[in-house]
Amino acid sequence: KNWEKTFFEWMDNIQPWCISRQIWWGHQIPAWYGPDGKIFVAVDEKTALEEANHFYKKKTPLTRDADVLDTWFSSSLWPFSTLGWPDKTAELKKYYPTNVLVTGFDIIFFWVARMLMMGLHVMKKPPFQEVFVHALVRDEKGQKMSKSKGNVIDPLKLIEEYGTDALRFTLTALLAPGRDVKLSVSRIAGYRNFVTKLWNASRFCQMN
Repeated sequence: KNWEKTFFEWMDNIQPWCISRQIWWGHQIPAWYGPDGKIFVAVDEKTALEEANHFYKKKTPLTRDADVLDTWFSSSLWPFSTLGWPDKTAELKKYYPTNVLVTGFDIIFFWVARMLMMGLHVMKKPPFQEVFVHALVRDEKGQKMSKSKGNVIDPLKLIEEYGTDALRFTLTALLAPGRDVKLSVSRIAGYRNFVTKLWNASRFCQMN
């Protein structure tokens, strides 16, 4: 409920979206240009060449658009593209639409809104009925974790050093509705000691 107002403010004030990116990775835009600049949009190069040859009445070389699609454009197709679309598969029929999407608030507009847009446009129905927005796990100073900041905490390394139960207990203890989690290694170490006491007490009870 806390994010409904933000979501609808974004949607009411929506701006044009540039879906092309000039980067090395991503889904390349499926568009090819003829010698006169005419654009041929096709699922693959073979189909584009066939369309171009038919249009120009001769074999004609094409140049593919060098840009790629914005990551969030590709991600917005996820609810149905992963289920075999555009084929009418059994998985698509069974799992689209679904009931609940679970996500963080930081990508409500980038991902959630755009999945809704694509779902309504392509499938004629929304991909989900409800959105459950959870908190974010931040570093001990409350900063969002990112590789550029160098403050990312790898959960696999934490589990290796402190154990699964210690990490679970720490996250459970820090969780509160609507609040982000400030995670520090020292907290996990502290709760590891507490979990160890619980483990030893349980073993003692079992022995006696």
